[in-house]
Amino acid sequence: MDAGLKRELEAKVYAGERLTRADGVALYAADDLAWLGRLAHHKRTQLTGDRVTFGPAGPAEETAGPQDWLDHVLKVKETPRVTGAAPAELLKIFAVTRLLLDVPRLSCRWDVYGLPIAQLALNFGADDLSAEELPEDRDELLHLIWDAGFQPVERDARYQVVEEHEKATSLAERRSEPQKIWA
Repeated sequence: MDAGLKRELEAKVYAGERLTRADGVALYAADDLAWLGRLAHHKRTQLTGDRVTFGPAGPAEETAGPQDWLDHVLKVKETPRVTGAAPAELLKIFAVTRLLLDVPRLSCRWDVYGLPIAQLALNFGADDLSAEELPEDRDELLHLIWDAGFQPVERDARYQVVEEHEKATSLAERRSEPQKIWA
């Protein structure tokens, strides 16, 4: 992607302008994953702040391959579950979905993509983590959200808040204390 188009797309996102199909195709073709994630994270935090909801998965979701993802999103304005995609491609999909669509929530199925991808997806536009079944010990999920810098909010299958957990410790506060190193 040339620098001029990159600046133009970035200006549109920061101005809150609606992106076109051509913009979406250009964003998906971009090879600067950090830049794309920053744009999606900006839009995500404008919409939902630092809150990340988590809970059981909603109704059955459609499955699509990475090749037909963009056409599907642009036609029906919803994100299908993508199978068979590389991690970087999944993060691009989350970012471009957040940037192109005005969706109330963008959910990442951590039971499908795994906890590491789910945590990264939070910085690429996702604002909800879901799974068929929540783990017995929710601490791992809570710490995953806190470590990403967000406030966990537990919800039910109908997206009603069950419990708001404390906010994440800021990076400055975490860095102010020496790390505990065990010999």
